[in-house]
Amino acid sequence: MSSELQNLYQRTVLEHCRSPRNFHAMDEPDRVAEGFNPLCGDKVTVYLRTPGKEDGMPSLPGVIAEISFEAAGCAICLASASMMTELIDGETADQARQQAEQVLKAFKPGAENGLGDLGEIVALGSVRAYPSRIRCVTLPWKTFTAALEGDPNTVSTE
Repeated sequence: MSSELQNLYQRTVLEHCRSPRNFHAMDEPDRVAEGFNPLCGDKVTVYLRTPGKEDGMPSLPGVIAEISFEAAGCAICLASASMMTELIDGETADQARQQAEQVLKAFKPGAENGLGDLGEIVALGSVRAYPSRIRCVTLPWKTFTAALEGDPNTVSTE
C-alpha cells in the first residue's frame, strides 16, 4: 500500500470514527435493518426514511430522504457506515443500490478497487490488504441493502 493511500486511510477513518455522521436512532423510520459480524462482534442498525407511505406500509423508496445508523464495533465499521450515510443521503433508491453494489463488488476476492468515483470511500480500499477486515467495511453496506429491500432478517457477514 502506498504511503499516500495509507495516510488518506488513516485520516479518513479516524475522522469518521471520532465524529461519525448521521449516527443516531431515527424516530419513525420507514425501513430498518440490523447487521451483525459474528467474527468480531460488529453490530450495525441502518434506518431509512423515504417519501410516501401507502396504507401504512412503506412503498419501494424513490429517494433516500434520510439515512442514519447506530453501531457498536471497530473503527473501520463505524467509518464505513458514516461514509455510507453521507454518500447515500438524498440519492434515489436505484442510485444508492448501485453505489452499495459497487462497494460490495470492490471487496470481493480478486476484484479491482473500483471505488474511485465514490469520494472519500476510496480510502477504505486499503482494507483489501487485510482480508479479515473486509467484513468490517461491508457490513454497513449489506445492512443498508437489506433496509432498502425491507428484509426483516438480521444481516450476517457469514
